[in-house]
Amino acid sequence: MSLRHLAGLLALALALLSGCSLVPSGSDDGGDGPVKNVDERGLRTDLDPLTKRFPAIGQPTSATWESGTLGDSRAAPGPSTYWIDAVVALEPQVATTLRSTSSDAGPAGPDLVQAVAEEVDGESYRKVALTGPQMWQVDAWLVDDSDVLVISARGQ
Repeated sequence: MSLRHLAGLLALALALLSGCSLVPSGSDDGGDGPVKNVDERGLRTDLDPLTKRFPAIGQPTSATWESGTLGDSRAAPGPSTYWIDAVVALEPQVATTLRSTSSDAGPAGPDLVQAVAEEVDGESYRKVALTGPQMWQVDAWLVDDSDVLVISARGQ
């Protein structure tokens, strides 16, 4: 293979890669992260998928949540990254246990899809420790002065 041919292939590869963004420029919720594509089930209230993935939430009294995949459907194919945004009403003793793991939320609270964010619009939060499935990043916050937990999780 000639050097000229190799340079042409390299230029083509770079052009293709520059058109396939792995991190799209915006999300559906106004943030700067990847696009959160909501799955066909839309807004959900069933508890079983949440209690299986996040056992520390016990048996919540209710939940509002959405899930889906991250990214732009025009991007190169590959493993999907899934996300879950949830607002969960906990039993008081479970909230107390999570509250004992709390820390300052910092300058930003959760970055949720709009339908879920509306459930806790205008609230203040305290970050808590919550684990989820292996290979998932889980961020969780308790709404101040309540037993409501907000979960934002991503994984493969």
